[in-house]
Amino acid sequence: MRPRRLTRTQLADHFCLESPATRRLALLLRRRVLRVAPAAAEAVKFRALCYFHADAYFGSIGGNLCMIELLRSAKRGLTLSFIHGALLPDPHHLLQGTSKSKRFISIPDAQTAADPRISALIGAAAKLRPWD
Repeated sequence: MRPRRLTRTQLADHFCLESPATRRLALLLRRRVLRVAPAAAEAVKFRALCYFHADAYFGSIGGNLCMIELLRSAKRGLTLSFIHGALLPDPHHLLQGTSKSKRFISIPDAQTAADPRISALIGAAAKLRPWD
């Protein structure tokens, strides 16, 4: 069974208020996530592109791999968030945040999005199954 993906129309609707540069960066990061975690389901949840194990207990929260969040404040840009980020190995100390579980990485540009260390974190999140 093929994982659920957003259509071009759904993606365009999600990005309609964003600058072309932000859209390009988000789509670049989306391609990276789907390349590293091809079995992930994709949906717009919590105003973010959300990637998760479709078979997980509590769905997009319980089985969350990551989310591409568009910043809506004066400081525009993206973050790659991991709801279960506190459980991920982070030898390079890329993850930020102090909440109980959620961690994130600021993605200011395409060079950061292409960093192989970020791919490693996405891969680790794809292997994580905290509901088991």
